Amino acid sequence: MYKQSFGSKKQIIFNSEGEFYEFLGYLTKNDGTTVLVWEFNDKSGAWAQEGRILFFSQPQNLRADLSQTAGVGRIVSRVNCNEFIENLKQNHSFVLGEIQDVAAVRNTVPQQFLGDFDNGRQL
Repeated sequence: MYKQSFGSKKQIIFNSEGEFYEFLGYLTKNDGTTVLVWEFNDKSGAWAQEGRILFFSQPQNLRADLSQTAGVGRIVSRVNCNEFIENLKQNHSFVLGEIQDVAAVRNTVPQQFLGDFDNGRQL
């Protein structure tokens, strides 16, 4: 479900609904560019659990405003945003991991934004 911003610190901001669906398309590329994870950091003494998008290459030409933090090892950067990860899972058929069911996710996209979704898959 579209919202203009996600996260208590506005970690992810969209200027339009089209940008939101473009980003969803980007996250379904299934080419090793991104991985969705849920880290149980609270079990190791950290403050809380973290829903994250891990980027294995620097995102190019994305219109979304992402508050990225540094990655570790092969991870170039990451976005920490529980609210966004929960939204993807609950409303857009995403699963944790690298591979997404493109058809299932695409079926959650309103008709008028299918072009944006498809464009995101090409970025």
